Amino acid sequence: MAKLLACLLFAFPSAALAQVELLYIGAADCGFCRKWEAQYLERGLPKARLDWAAVRFTPVDIGSFRNRFGVNDAPAHLRPGLARALTGQSTLRGTPWFALFVDGEVRAHGFGLGAFENRIQPALRSLLREKT
Repeated sequence: MAKLLACLLFAFPSAALAQVELLYIGAADCGFCRKWEAQYLERGLPKARLDWAAVRFTPVDIGSFRNRFGVNDAPAHLRPGLARALTGQSTLRGTPWFALFVDGEVRAHGFGLGAFENRIQPALRSLLREKT
């Protein structure tokens, strides 16, 4: 029975064991980035009231909202999943941009505050509920 349970856990990993990571692409001259940061961050980290302790938060500053962001600009450990998610797109333009990863694979991504509030945040909340 123990072997069967171990095989099932390996084949169907629990959300409780999943590594959840939020990639945030911002820029120093992005007003919408400052607005998002004021609402969600404190000293560069997610505010405690958000209860994102189980989420790895990875910010990347691309300098200017006019700059493009490519897979190679992401941290090395996120590049494979990001490349699979953005097939056909060599670079992205616009900040803020978000990608929600689960075990290195993109679960949701989007540009702008609306995408965060309507796509990323609901997916993140759902994942965090599954983890508890």
